Amino acid sequence: MPFSQLFVSKDRKIDFELTILIQDLTNVPLVSGLYYVKYRLKNTAHSSGMTVRAPIRDHCIFWGHPISTMAHLVISKQRILGTCELKLDVFQEIAGKDTTLIGSLTINLSEYAGLGLTSRRYLLDNCKFNSTIKLSIRVDQRSNPTIEYTTPPVKKQQIFTDIPTMITERTERSADTMSLSNSQLNTTDTLNVSHIKKSQSAVSLPRYCRQVSPFGDLDDPSPTDLVEQLFRQKSIDSQHVSPGS
Repeated sequence: MPFSQLFVSKDRKIDFELTILIQDLTNVPLVSGLYYVKYRLKNTAHSSGMTVRAPIRDHCIFWGHPISTMAHLVISKQRILGTCELKLDVFQEIAGKDTTLIGSLTINLSEYAGLGLTSRRYLLDNCKFNSTIKLSIRVDQRSNPTIEYTTPPVKKQQIFTDIPTMITERTERSADTMSLSNSQLNTTDTLNVSHIKKSQSAVSLPRYCRQVSPFGDLDDPSPTDLVEQLFRQKSIDSQHVSPGS
């Protein structure tokens, strides 16, 4: 426990279980070398570590590296949840000697408390390229269930939305708008509108982009499978633990 928390009352201390999956790095305009991520966590039981060194393929690097630890946070007098900082540094290694920093990322995990499983892609800071790293994050409260607090807002400028996600969101919004318009028409007009076909490109592009993942033809499980396995296993383990243990 940090020294600054020793004199904080118990009703302002709260424990969270952190589960993080460092999935992959994309949009890397390089063709050689091995790549790895060093990470550091503040106010946690497990504070640092690194992924394996992985090769680049089709300008992408895949790690699928899980992190699981406990965070001990403090609620401010204004009832705002304290910072739980995660710092990532991505490196390129060539010939086992030369190491270059590709970029870094710093996020506040407290922003994700109570949101459930969140998977997002983030733009790296201090990066010469528009490389993005994908993380899956879950922050679950494990103490003082009745305590009230406010989480800091998620910093939207760090989040990168790819084309398939944007198209899917626009398609869903268009469908909602069409449904609202249809409800205001008479029965005959509603039947006519319901037969209008959606654009084939808008429907098929997200599906196509998912199918051509650079890791799709490998023997290793896909990033989506790893996320599901990781968080499903944690859910099963928690169910087997008796309340008194």
